[in-house]
Amino acid sequence: MARNGASFLAEVGHLTAAVGKTMGVTLRNFLRRPVTIHYPDVKREYPERFRGLLALTYDTETGEENCIGCRLCEYICPPQVIGVEMLKGEKRNYAKTFTLELYACEYCELCVQVCPTDAIVMMRSVDLATADRRELLLDKDRLHELGLRYEPSWATGTKLRGMQAPPKVARE
Repeated sequence: MARNGASFLAEVGHLTAAVGKTMGVTLRNFLRRPVTIHYPDVKREYPERFRGLLALTYDTETGEENCIGCRLCEYICPPQVIGVEMLKGEKRNYAKTFTLELYACEYCELCVQVCPTDAIVMMRSVDLATADRRELLLDKDRLHELGLRYEPSWATGTKLRGMQAPPKVARE
């Protein structure tokens, strides 16, 4: 009988210690300043290496779109949210259609890594909030518009592939 009483008191002691620790955490956070950002009025500062929205780019020299419709991004996409249709031209190929279902995108960045022309990049923003999922079904024109509106991330396909390559041996 004494043994059960001792284990009961031990349990009550452990429970009291747990409640005390929990209340300590609650009081510490209660006295802190809130970390809420009032979004439309105050823009959030993203970290330097942040990668958010996907967008399509143009060639800065010629003004042509970079996408050649090779469909590598479509093939490698795990959730299969990218759809590309190629249009053959005289000098080069183009993407006739390019669709991206952003509401199902995993932001895995595989499409950016495999793109041979750096046509698809990640932007330093996620400011595309909406109440309607249909607005997150992006076509080629909307993806190009996002590429012009937001600052691109440091991580384009060429830079990522360079980072993943084996290190070069230092020459003496």
